[in-house]
Amino acid sequence: MKTSTAALTEIRSRILSANFFPFKPGQIVGPRLPYVHIFICITAGRGSVRIGDRTWQAEPGDLYYVAPGEAHLFIAEQDDPMVHASVYVDLLSPSTPKQKGDKKLNEHNASLYDLSLCADRVEFSEGFTLPVHTRLSNRPAWMEPFFTVIESYFDAAVGSDLLLRSCFESFLVRYIQHTLKPHNTFYDPRVARMIEWLGETDATSANVGEWARRLGISTAYLYELFHKQTGTSPQSYLLQCKLDKAKAYLRETNMPVTEIASLLGFSSIHYFARQFSKYAQESATQYRQRFRGFE
Repeated sequence: MKTSTAALTEIRSRILSANFFPFKPGQIVGPRLPYVHIFICITAGRGSVRIGDRTWQAEPGDLYYVAPGEAHLFIAEQDDPMVHASVYVDLLSPSTPKQKGDKKLNEHNASLYDLSLCADRVEFSEGFTLPVHTRLSNRPAWMEPFFTVIESYFDAAVGSDLLLRSCFESFLVRYIQHTLKPHNTFYDPRVARMIEWLGETDATSANVGEWARRLGISTAYLYELFHKQTGTSPQSYLLQCKLDKAKAYLRETNMPVTEIASLLGFSSIHYFARQFSKYAQESATQYRQRFRGFE
């Protein structure tokens, strides 16, 4: 397997595949060996991820990197199967003869793995390495180009592949910058108490002003503390909690989607449907059917 040394400015990316993949309950994918670089973000659900000889319990916000030829295995949780957002890329194109749309970017039989089809691994001359696992406290703005690659992958307009490359490399640079920063270790018990309340409450909105009064601080300062610890706002955090509860209702009850939306305080079924699809990368009905094994 070939490893090439290159500066970050010498990256010439070529997207070979990009998709959202909702696992079925308990589904196992792998072990398998990739022919190209894979970047995977867990957008919903949970499971386990094994890359090489290391295993992680995957949850939303996890970002994984799999180098060409690195054995990996995914196992979705039975109760809340994960959803992958994946981008398959040749970082030093053309280092593999594989083309966009190739249906065999992974080999499940190690004895059949063809090294001549494998993209070059990259050793960055600046001295950093791409971490195999990164946990993000929320979905930062710099991840948006990554999702744009997936959403625009099938666009056939002139220059589409150039735009895919531009979006991916924008993500890659910001991703590397993020991994080189010191990790945030900020913790405030007042924020922890509010997070616990947001996870338990059935309130339709996060009453930040009331919490600020309880804690004896200003609303603006509580917003600042909350964002510093979680990377998001109380309102966004509450929305995530409500959508997680919606997933539980969809899995565990026969309650109609409209009733779930009303119970959780969504202003309309249309708003709920839009937010759920954005969060889970599939509709509420599709989520329920996937969990229950319907086609």
